[in-house]
Amino acid sequence: MAILRLTSITCQGQAETFTDELYVTFNGTKRSLPNMTKGQTKLLGDEFIFEGTRQLSLFENDGDHWYDRDDFIAAHMITESPGDASLEFATNSGNAAGARYTLGVRVGEPSGTVVLRLRSITCVEQAETFTDELYVTFNGTKRSLPNMTKGQTLPLSDEFRFVGSRDLSLFENDGDHWYDRDDFIAKRTISTSPVDGTFEFVASSGNAKGAHYSLSLSVSPAP
Repeated sequence: MAILRLTSITCQGQAETFTDELYVTFNGTKRSLPNMTKGQTKLLGDEFIFEGTRQLSLFENDGDHWYDRDDFIAAHMITESPGDASLEFATNSGNAAGARYTLGVRVGEPSGTVVLRLRSITCVEQAETFTDELYVTFNGTKRSLPNMTKGQTLPLSDEFRFVGSRDLSLFENDGDHWYDRDDFIAKRTISTSPVDGTFEFVASSGNAKGAHYSLSLSVSPAP
């Protein structure tokens, strides 16, 4: 998870004769920018939280009528890699031909980011007769855990960065076929409040009923 900050915009060439009315789209969000004319530089303060790789697109606003769609200028792919950059958005084709903009951007961690660390797991009771093949999901990520049998305690080293509150869910892997879905054991809601303790995951229904696992974990501010 990262945060994209737009820091400034400079117009080296306009799309329109008089004033360009601009906006960007990113990660499903549309955000208006200041109106610009050639030679201007303006400060920005827009922020977007995202995961993975997303496209940042710049448009000139024509009202997006059916007879006159908004003019696409250019796009850049933004990754979670931290750093500052100046991105050129230019086009020599379409209704925005001649438009050229430089966007100052910064990618970093969102404020309030914390790290969930899984320390160890103990099998109090299995879901399957022989061996439980386990995994967790958290904040859109699936992570395999060691295979377990009753009475075992094994160390873990998985880490997840997040903001807000997220569900940590434990499953027993049955291959997730249409005729035999993976068995949900239990879930616990993890917040950004610091913690260092053990959470119980007990299946109260379904094919994993009776399964019981103890997960030792901690939550602390991101370094």
